[in-house]
Amino acid sequence: MSQENVELVRDAVNAFNRRDFDAFVAHVRPDVEWDDTEGFPGVRGVYRGPAGVRKWWEAWLEVWESFRAEIEEITEGTGGRVLFGVLGTGRGGASGVDVEVHAWYVLWLVEGEIARWKLFWARDEAIEAAGLSE
Repeated sequence: MSQENVELVRDAVNAFNRRDFDAFVAHVRPDVEWDDTEGFPGVRGVYRGPAGVRKWWEAWLEVWESFRAEIEEITEGTGGRVLFGVLGTGRGGASGVDVEVHAWYVLWLVEGEIARWKLFWARDEAIEAAGLSE
């Protein structure tokens, strides 16, 4: 796997954990498609462009009092795709309930930037989307 792709994923996740939107969105293309249709209530949807990613980000911050993502795996897929899995831990903003979840994401990269980002709850679905299934 290219070191550049690993660093891009790590930089994006670290920016997310710091709640540094500018550093986070610096990795996306102007025409990015952000697909969180399977995400948490209050955040679900498809967002387009950096303005759409900001809308997703703001919705996320409203849902969670705190949330942190820890990368558990990164694998290069085919056609510029990267699969990565995270362990997410957080506390719901309204409920105050502590949550621990595993999620997988596939990023489609074009010229070193994120062109598409999609959430998966099932690893096998993410593997297929990344072009890694047999």
